[in-house]
Amino acid sequence: METEFFEADGEIVSLDQLEIEKVCDLAFMLDAGKIPFASLVECRKMDNLETVVFEVEVEVPQLCRYPIRPSERVAATFHEADSTYPVVHALRKDFPQVPHLNLHIQEFPRNLCLYDERYEEIKRRWTSPSFVHRIRDWLALTARGELHQEDQPLEQILIDYVGHLVLPDSLLEAADDAEPLFVASIRPVDNEKLFLIAQRQQPHNGALNIIASVHRCPPQTHGVIHRRPTTLADLAALVESTGFDILAALRERLKNWLDNNKVVLDSHILLVIRFPKKRKDDGEVEAIDTWAFFLGDTVQDVGSKIDAWYMLNGSPGVVMRPDSTKCGKDIRLDVLNVSFELTRSMAAKLNGNSAVDDVLIVAVGVGALGSQTVMNLARSGFGTWTIVDHDRLMPHNVARHVLTGHFVGWKKSEAVEFWANSVAGDAELFTALPVDILSPGKRDEDVATAFHNAEVILDMSTSIAVARKLACEIDSDARRISLFLAPSGHDLVLLAEDKDRAMPLDGLEMQYYRAIANDKALAGHFRTMGQRSHYGQSCRDITSTLPQNLVALHAAIGAQAIRNAIADHGATAAIWQADDCGNVKRIGITLTAVIHHRTQSWTVVTDEGLLDKLGMFRKDRLPNETGGVLLGSFDLARKILYIVDALPSPPDSEEWPTLYIRGRKGLRHAVDALEEKTHGMLEYIGEWHSHPPGARTAASCDDLKVFAWLTELMQADGLPAVMMIVGDPGRTSCYVGEIMREENLLPGASSHE
Repeated sequence: METEFFEADGEIVSLDQLEIEKVCDLAFMLDAGKIPFASLVECRKMDNLETVVFEVEVEVPQLCRYPIRPSERVAATFHEADSTYPVVHALRKDFPQVPHLNLHIQEFPRNLCLYDERYEEIKRRWTSPSFVHRIRDWLALTARGELHQEDQPLEQILIDYVGHLVLPDSLLEAADDAEPLFVASIRPVDNEKLFLIAQRQQPHNGALNIIASVHRCPPQTHGVIHRRPTTLADLAALVESTGFDILAALRERLKNWLDNNKVVLDSHILLVIRFPKKRKDDGEVEAIDTWAFFLGDTVQDVGSKIDAWYMLNGSPGVVMRPDSTKCGKDIRLDVLNVSFELTRSMAAKLNGNSAVDDVLIVAVGVGALGSQTVMNLARSGFGTWTIVDHDRLMPHNVARHVLTGHFVGWKKSEAVEFWANSVAGDAELFTALPVDILSPGKRDEDVATAFHNAEVILDMSTSIAVARKLACEIDSDARRISLFLAPSGHDLVLLAEDKDRAMPLDGLEMQYYRAIANDKALAGHFRTMGQRSHYGQSCRDITSTLPQNLVALHAAIGAQAIRNAIADHGATAAIWQADDCGNVKRIGITLTAVIHHRTQSWTVVTDEGLLDKLGMFRKDRLPNETGGVLLGSFDLARKILYIVDALPSPPDSEEWPTLYIRGRKGLRHAVDALEEKTHGMLEYIGEWHSHPPGARTAASCDDLKVFAWLTELMQADGLPAVMMIVGDPGRTSCYVGEIMREENLLPGASSHE
């Protein structure tokens, strides 16, 4: 039987009558036999369109999935503006219905869907040979049923639409109800498509009232791509092949709305249809397309035009047996490409997290680093937050804050709450508490409740006073985590307690200072950058120089570090150093168990690391006694003494098996250097010395004399005398303010072998 072909549009023309560059190139190459396995049939021309008709040879298997022939005739139509793909039709009249066809109003000749990229991307590398090869490959793969690979996403149901529509995610939960929505549009620029946003609350600037009606089609096998329907009748025909009667469903829906007094006759209808898709006819549903169809008529007119009701004296009356000829041919519709508002779970998945984390966090301080860190975590769906900060956003803050100039004058906590809650539309996870944590006043109970309920208290205030209050005064089982920048902005610091709070935040802070004092890689950690500048007229209206790029860099690192610290139940201390080239180095701080020791008037906080260090100093000088000075910090308000570090015996000291007299050579310089390295956070606080093997660590008569001298020295500054005596492993005594003849052993001091 002779093969019958459709005739391409336009009049037949000779090659020298062609004008479009790509058409000329394709036709001349085909005519000259320069494109293998293809031959020219004819050229046609109509208005500003030119068409090349040609035969292609196709590699087909003996057993075809679809009846593609070894030779197929196609027509490629080009527009003179070259603004869109050439349209390719298979001209054989019995060309089969196969996947990846574009459906037009006229089914034949069938239109091949060759590309899944924008034409602008294709255009820059388009050639006549590659175009013909693509057609041949399309036909060959279709013949074998391999055009759509198993690892490729399923094809969409529709192409072409008038605009985008963002819908509330919860809309799908109320499919059988009349869902009132308000649609506000963002006007298109030039020839751009409309952008519409649907919301449940009516905006102040007015919006179009619509009622959403959600429907679900039966599953269908993907691959047939439909062109945009223009009427309700077109839409009904489009979904009819799935076994879904949208007209019957819509009539029933309108009647239900009428019975429940939920119909608003002068509103418009937004049909939201879910299209479940399968990869194969006998496969499972793998994806669901959601499209929206905005009907141009009001609810009242739609009901009349599809014979759901008739209007009598302005009121609808139900039609018992609808007229099937009233199928919506006269109801215009616009197709809208649907996206759903971002939800918390979607945000988590988009950030690579399988599930949301509902950890309850109280964040204290949302300045430059804090605000950007919080927003990074907000965008990943992480945590439920109470934000504590009483400061207002000043103009100069905007240079490094997550907030824009629109929020100048707002309380930072309230503005960040608003901004963070706008990220995900399904839950408000952020609550502001615009309170000064050091002086909450009337909000003291609210602050206490927030801390009591928290699982994590995150300090980003950059205030030592706040950090100490959170560590020592707040009644809460919540873990404390501190995140802050060093003055230059190059170094980020994270200190995180363990879940059981055996290593509290203030103890971690002291071990961080010891690392700064002793690790050469951390030299210059507390250096400053540039000049401080005034932003107001008060003497306190001063801000530091700090590059935004460093704040943003460390906010990203900090967000991940917080997640990791919360997931890990152990204590953590780390510093991230960024250089001027953008390289970042993480320096972990070795932590040792924190020791608390109560004297008559003071709480002593030290750690096993210091005791190990003192034990090593002693061991290196045995059988002689040795000693040196202690470095740490006093918290006079809370009567806490932090003993953090020690210096060894100066070279001019006198050391004997039963006597030690500390020298002074180089000692002042060493202490000053250490104070400078730690920005004054560690200072001279007292003396230490060792006792011989087998001896107790109770104060001897000589020790009493030294302690008396030390008391006089420290009282000049209003501070107590501090002395530690180091003996055999497990025996270290500490005396603060007063000395007793019995041993005053530190608990847990057994590891400094």
